[in-house]
Amino acid sequence: MDVFIVVLPLAYCLVAVLFLTMTLLEGWANHDGWTLARLAGAVACILWPLTVVVLLFHMLAFAAAPRQA
Repeated sequence: MDVFIVVLPLAYCLVAVLFLTMTLLEGWANHDGWTLARLAGAVACILWPLTVVVLLFHMLAFAAAPRQA
């Protein structure tokens, strides 16, 4: 279980940086400025993996809670 605590945030950061880099490179290659679509893409690259983090904390909270019969 401790491995997931280390691996998941690292994987989150790697995925977010990968997609953010791709978004920035696409805009740079097209010589685009900071349009609303490009800004939304950059924000989405950072925020979408947060669902994994929320689900992980939810899973850990229910695993640690005492079970009642």
